[in-house]
Amino acid sequence: MNTPHVQVILDQNTVPAPLRTALNRVKARVSLRSLDKALASGISPSADVCVILPHRKSPADVLDRILADASSRACATMIVPPAERFNGDGQASNDPIRRLAGEGDDASAMNADELTGRIRALCEIRSPLQQMRAQLAELRRREAEQQRGPRHLDEQLRLAAEVQRELLPGALPRMGGLSVEALYLPADFVSGDIYDVSRLDEDHLGLSLADATGHGLPAALLTIFIKNSFRGKEITGDDYRILRPDEILDRLNAEIVNTRLSQCQFITALHAVYDSRTATLRWARGGVPYPVLARPGQTPRRLVSAGTLVGAFEKPVFEVAEHAFEPGDTLLMFTDGLEALLQRHDPAFTAGDLAHSIWLRLLADQGLAEAMEEIRRLAARTDDAWQRDDITLLAASMEERTPVA
Repeated sequence: MNTPHVQVILDQNTVPAPLRTALNRVKARVSLRSLDKALASGISPSADVCVILPHRKSPADVLDRILADASSRACATMIVPPAERFNGDGQASNDPIRRLAGEGDDASAMNADELTGRIRALCEIRSPLQQMRAQLAELRRREAEQQRGPRHLDEQLRLAAEVQRELLPGALPRMGGLSVEALYLPADFVSGDIYDVSRLDEDHLGLSLADATGHGLPAALLTIFIKNSFRGKEITGDDYRILRPDEILDRLNAEIVNTRLSQCQFITALHAVYDSRTATLRWARGGVPYPVLARPGQTPRRLVSAGTLVGAFEKPVFEVAEHAFEPGDTLLMFTDGLEALLQRHDPAFTAGDLAHSIWLRLLADQGLAEAMEEIRRLAARTDDAWQRDDITLLAASMEERTPVA
């Protein structure tokens, strides 16, 4: 084995001759440290064996602290009690140092041969002792990591959810009698849905929503990419241009196709531009459900237009549709999570056709606020047998005319 390092801790001035002989025999590297210094600085990290030579007046609690330090460092330890601690008949006196040293330590037996054997034995057990302590520490680390893992992941997901929510618009703007309400219900901490409502200039309002395929962090990260692409205005020098809805989706489609994402190959999306001068909304949709128009006194109806998935084809088709608002109109734009929820809870709902649902009758009878609250209630009571989906709903409503007195 390598040259052992034996640290001798003294509470007296000299190392007894038998111990010096023993250290020479084991060819040890020896370092000396006072009891006070060992108490203040601890035992050397490189020590294989610690031999403590206490004075007869050394407090037992001091020795306890040094022994605890040695144990924490996996350092084999031996206490050599002073001969004065034994009585004349060879029996140990009842003192704490004798008890710490062990009942088998007889002063008359502490000769060079005995010390040599003990120090060699202690040097030999240092390596397996260190291995056992390292294995124990690794087991404890793994156990702590396993316990920390789920909590750490939940914490990171909550932080990601906060960041994602900060990307959503705050107070939604009103323009030319048109108000927009939003309902955003992620299925988990983070969402694959995103929406935006922004004022493009004094006359135009931009509305967007998208649903990235899948759930969890990959879909949530893609929403940041999508959000950046929903810029409805192109600025050139001192001038700008409002981008057409199909132009927005064409650019987003090209970016996703060229990026070749492995986790999210395509998305569904809708981008709309409202012109307050004509009270007209023009939009292009790519795979999201058809918008539904709720008009007072009429049966709700879908506004159908062609639109392929965004990112699925190099040459997509995004038809531009438009709607001229009349007083009291509410146009609903939403991701398929809303349809999935109503499919489970609304017996009158037909897949792909929200217009005949009980929920829309509730909207017509009790208003948009109560209808949105009903969606929140249904989403909250969904059982585990149904896999929840992200739900995003934008409702653009034109104020009704005030009757003339």
